[in-house]
Amino acid sequence: MKLPCAVTRDLLPLYTENMVEQETKELIKAHLAECDDCQRKLSELKKPTEIPVETAKPLQNLKKQLRKKRLLAAALAALCVFIGVYTYFFRIIDIRMLPWQDGLVEVVRVERDQTEAIAAAESDTNTGDAVAPAPTLAPAAAQHAGEALVLKVNGIVNGVDEHIVEDDDGTQTLIFQALSTNQHSGGLAQSYYEYTIIPVPDRVIYGLQQPQKLLWGKPINGGVEILPRLALAYYLLIALIAAGVCGLIWFFLRKRKYSPMLRQLFFAPVSYLLSHLLLKGLKTTSFFMERDFLSIFIVALAVYALLTIAWQMFLARRKEA
Repeated sequence: MKLPCAVTRDLLPLYTENMVEQETKELIKAHLAECDDCQRKLSELKKPTEIPVETAKPLQNLKKQLRKKRLLAAALAALCVFIGVYTYFFRIIDIRMLPWQDGLVEVVRVERDQTEAIAAAESDTNTGDAVAPAPTLAPAAAQHAGEALVLKVNGIVNGVDEHIVEDDDGTQTLIFQALSTNQHSGGLAQSYYEYTIIPVPDRVIYGLQQPQKLLWGKPINGGVEILPRLALAYYLLIALIAAGVCGLIWFFLRKRKYSPMLRQLFFAPVSYLLSHLLLKGLKTTSFFMERDFLSIFIVALAVYALLTIAWQMFLARRKEA
């Protein structure tokens, strides 16, 4: 019996693996002895074939994804800790204004211009006379250009706030407010330090609000009251309106290719709103505008990053599911 070429070629893979019966093997050998085409097919089958090496790219991609997840989780945790710690210290070390009490602040002297003091010291040195003491306190009748007003301040004061108010006639009133971050101070400290005001104003009044205390110069009827600034309320209102507008735009255009950009725009005012609520609550007035706004802005940046990372992790989880 002679095998046709088609049958032989179908059996060649089994033949090369020695998986055919002896009788079939003899038939294939007989056919191969007469057929050059089938011999070439057998030679091709016997050639060693290189086993394709599996690429490591999928594994590398998996490692990158796992590393990215760990970094995002670590960044998220770090931001949460930063926001929590910053908010905690902002609230417990919140600056408070010290109400007036005797011994808190007092004017001790007026110092002359530095050039005059040096000339006087040189003159006294040449004549052998002792240097004269600083001038004693005297009410200010006019401007004291080139002079400095020295205050004796109690040690519980660790910050001051100054406001200059100028009347129509050019008279300058400095409103001096002592600040403290010690929330538990029950009285005055034993230590004092000197605080210098340059140039000397026409009068110095202690306290941003009533009741106030005249420290220096001529009294005025009723004093001058500084109202708390309301800019934080305006910023909060602007952020609220911006969040509403950006949120609606993002919602209606969420299927567009520029949706991620709209989402990030929405996160910006939302971050400011959350930051304000964390630090100031619902309070929008401030005597320390620069400090409060800077703190809100810093925390808002951290909240913005936190929202962005949390959203990326949410999208990744949803994609895996």
